[in-house]
Amino acid sequence: MKRREFLGYLARLSASTAAVAFTNPFRPRLGFAQASSGKTLVVVFQRGGCDGVNTVIPYGDPDYAQLRPTIAIAPPSGADPNSAIDLDGFFGLHPGLQPLQTIWDDGNLGVMPAVHYPNATRSHFDGQQNIESAADATDLDGWLNRHLVTLPQPTSLRAVGFESSLPHSLRGSEIVSSFRDIGSFNLGLSESDEDELLTQLNRVYSQQPDSSKAYRDLVTGFGRVLVNDLAVLSGIDTGSYTPENGANYPSSTFGRQMRQVAQLIKEGVGLEIAAMSIGGWDTHSDQGAAFGRQSSRHTDFAAGIAALYTDLGPSRRDDVLTMTMTEFGRTAQENASRGTDHGHAAAWFAAGGSVNGGVFGAWPGLDTDSLVRGRYLDHSIDFRDVFAEVVTNHLGNQDLATVVPGYTPQPLGLVQAST
Repeated sequence: MKRREFLGYLARLSASTAAVAFTNPFRPRLGFAQASSGKTLVVVFQRGGCDGVNTVIPYGDPDYAQLRPTIAIAPPSGADPNSAIDLDGFFGLHPGLQPLQTIWDDGNLGVMPAVHYPNATRSHFDGQQNIESAADATDLDGWLNRHLVTLPQPTSLRAVGFESSLPHSLRGSEIVSSFRDIGSFNLGLSESDEDELLTQLNRVYSQQPDSSKAYRDLVTGFGRVLVNDLAVLSGIDTGSYTPENGANYPSSTFGRQMRQVAQLIKEGVGLEIAAMSIGGWDTHSDQGAAFGRQSSRHTDFAAGIAALYTDLGPSRRDDVLTMTMTEFGRTAQENASRGTDHGHAAAWFAAGGSVNGGVFGAWPGLDTDSLVRGRYLDHSIDFRDVFAEVVTNHLGNQDLATVVPGYTPQPLGLVQAST
């Protein structure tokens, strides 16, 4: 029996012997909402705190250039490719984000220059956990995992984290696999040794759930997910994948992961959530303007998003939404090292056929009186409003009280309701 057939057999056997879907026995069972919408959400976390003021350039704000004498981006100029890419006569994109211009021109790019939350922290760890939990830094569950639990869907590979450790947003009672590359998701054994090991493990994984044996059920639950995901991914040849519509993915980890997301979507495995990170945004020194550290990260970031958008083409674009975020923005004024320090509000994006293109949220302003403590850009959009609209309108989950607990969302008009 071939490896893929063998893994598929074990996955079917494990599923057939499980009387109920596995849930973490140490967490309360959440209520179920209506059936899933069948859409895909790609979540990109810019870890390190991306400087939003030099991402979405407020060149129309008179204080912008004064606060950034060496790193400010020049106002839009058709004669200067290193100037900002005009959006609406006030805001422009960093020139390194040029690949996103096509999505903007298509009316499928949502630009949010000032996203954050009240009483914000400037700690990387707490900021990431606050956002990925959509609750507070002590919450062990992630907002994406709560979505998966409250809106169950019987698919082969519903959610994945493209990171070496599972992103906090996907942690919780729904068990989710995480890996940096599909090709690396294996047991590190020869086919014969792997088959033998899985045969033995399947005797454990296929046991009926027993509420009196919580630790055993925890192990068997993880085991069933492992076998199923190995079965699905073992048949996917990433080396032979050819992007469509002239899409050109960057030759980077992020580019490879976005390419693999496209392949999983086209393989029809039922992928609903893909979460990944792109780092390098903690630019305390030598941040650069049109060129430099931030610019190079922007180029990789934008090229990966644009390649996925292009690869999917018009026939799939409406079903796939890419959302980007970061734990905080940076100081409005550049520092003595020609960089920026930890701040508050940051720029987020949403891209896809279901996105109502445009700039969202009022501009808080860069004058001293408008800045938080005279240093940090204030926010005009609470990140939970973004999550709520994506979950409701794109993924079709109305149980916001569970996904975004303790918060009453405000509509943004960012995402069209799915049909």
